[in-house]
This record gives sequence, C-alpha cells and structure tokens, in this order.
Amino acid sequence: MEKTGPKQTEGFKKRWFTMDDRRLMYFKDPLDAFARGEVFIGSKENSYKVLEGLPPSTQGNHWQHGITIVTPDRKFLFACETEDDQLEWITTFQKVISRPMLPQEYAVEAHFKHKP
Repeated sequence: MEKTGPKQTEGFKKRWFTMDDRRLMYFKDPLDAFARGEVFIGSKENSYKVLEGLPPSTQGNHWQHGITIVTPDRKFLFACETEDDQLEWITTFQKVISRPMLPQEYAVEAHFKHKP
C-alpha cells in the first residue's frame, strides 16, 4: 500500500503495513525492524470509520483503489495496487472499527493522540 502525509499535499509513498490489534504499523522497507509510524484504529462509537476511495480534493487523484480512514483528529489516505488488496484492507479495518473498544485501548488511543 501507499500512504500520504498529514497535509495530504505530499505524494503517496510506498510502505509495508501490518495490523496488530488496533495498531496499523507501517515500514519503509519490508525487512525494517522498527515501524516508521503507526495509526490507531478506534471504534465507530468514537467516530472512526473507513471509506472506500479518496477525497475528491486529493492532489493528483488518479488512484483507483484508495482507502480513507477517518479518525477524530485527521484522515489517513492510502492507495492499494489492486482492488483485491483494497477490499481486503477495508474488510480488516471494518472488523476493527465495528468492535467496541476495551478500557485499556482508550489508554493506547490517548498515547497516540499525545505523541510528539
């Protein structure tokens, strides 16, 4: 998958992704030991959602297999190489978002929101 930065004005960059419960981690290289970054995926009760496609305002919007993850703080934009990849990731995100958050997951979410 590819992702863009927080301003969504940068180009998309190829990253390697893995899900660990509610943490979507991404790596610059598939063999990297440490994640380049993480995205916390909360629940629908907390205003998290996944959308097929990218916002119309996305710069150079020519990606056919986009995914938008909406969080209370920002939107994360991803582009998949194939429709199958896109549908697989959307299904994965929907399963996580449809699950109510556990008390300890609120602490993890707070940690993500207050990262420097």
